[in-house]
Amino acid sequence: MRTFLILSSVFGALTLLAILESFSSAGEEANVSGNFGAAIPGLNTGQLATFEFGRSIFKKSFTRREGLGPHFNATSCASCHEDPVEGGSAQRYRDFFLAGRLNQEGILEKIYPDCTEFNAPTQRTECCLPSMVIPHYGPRGDNENPVASGVEHPSLSQADVVANRNAPPMFGVGLFRLISDEEILSRADPQDANGDGISGRINRIEDEDNQIGRFGYKCQTASIEAFNRGALNNQMGITSNSIEFAMGPGQDEKPFLDELFEIKTAYAQVAAPVDELTDYDGVQDPELSRGELIALVFFQENLAAPRRGRITSSVRQGESVFLRIGCANCHAASLNTRIGKIHPYTDLLLHDMGPELADGITMKQALGNEFRTQPLWGLCEHSPFLHDGRAATVREAILLHGGEAESSRNAYAELNQQDTLMLHRFLESL
Repeated sequence: MRTFLILSSVFGALTLLAILESFSSAGEEANVSGNFGAAIPGLNTGQLATFEFGRSIFKKSFTRREGLGPHFNATSCASCHEDPVEGGSAQRYRDFFLAGRLNQEGILEKIYPDCTEFNAPTQRTECCLPSMVIPHYGPRGDNENPVASGVEHPSLSQADVVANRNAPPMFGVGLFRLISDEEILSRADPQDANGDGISGRINRIEDEDNQIGRFGYKCQTASIEAFNRGALNNQMGITSNSIEFAMGPGQDEKPFLDELFEIKTAYAQVAAPVDELTDYDGVQDPELSRGELIALVFFQENLAAPRRGRITSSVRQGESVFLRIGCANCHAASLNTRIGKIHPYTDLLLHDMGPELADGITMKQALGNEFRTQPLWGLCEHSPFLHDGRAATVREAILLHGGEAESSRNAYAELNQQDTLMLHRFLESL
């Protein structure tokens, strides 16, 4: 019954979206802002219940008996997305590592084998991992003796490339699924045809039906579900089945599911690259149930966008400086969605950020020096900054920009004291 109620709430939210579309146009403002961690306005009682159930899954600390591991970096989603509230970012102590090695073709690949049925007997003593994410904990310990002791960090001696990541904030990010491909492509200029030095390009995800990537520091996934399932498995060793696959043959719900899938196709909300995930840790897969995954995705897709601060004359002056030195060439103030205009200050494109920020990590079509333009909304609550959290202040983050952002960075460095102050007032208002 609870699963049906969850599905009903999700269906209701999609219906709400369709209704909102009918009353919205590209030029109107979308009513999607709220306090950090709140739901977007307009959800009904049932949808809010699903949202809060999703929040509880987001905060849940998994145990070995529930499928944690065998390797993991954290025990809950909120462990790394906690600042200032669940759904936010994290301080540097929650950073994690990615590591890879170059094969004979020069392609970066992970340094440890996959966890499969063939190496299941050795997985408690030898490392196998689902991705380039390197865990801090495991593999020793089992369901009966869940506390691992004397476990060393997996060796990186085979790695040619090592990079670290700071957890990105998630407020309002689910709204990016409502932005059309045409809106994103309208700002892409992969060959810099206009000669302005900005050559943003998309990351097209082959194993998600060639959809345009929107989520992650390198636009490496096209859906919140795919991003979720990857993070659950890579960071916690929690397995899941894709929502579409898991819904399968439930005959008593089939008429309702047909309607859900019909809207799902229209809004492209469900797109996971792998139907099933397994980890052979002695706990039956999937370790996250269908209802839990649906609620978790629903929670993240419907987190409100950060509420804008007070717009004063100083803020307006700062915005003029922001535009004058070219920051808006990548940090586009507004994007049109199917329910109206939002203001994340990103173009959702990949840009060359120069050698100093390059990490050598390739993801799909994103190169080692390329990163998605990071949204600026909620900036005042999201320190540290940049993909690896190396910048403690906004000023440090700006001065580390290179590549396509070099001219804007240089212009920033040359601002007088008054213009610098006004620019920072503007950024703090986001």
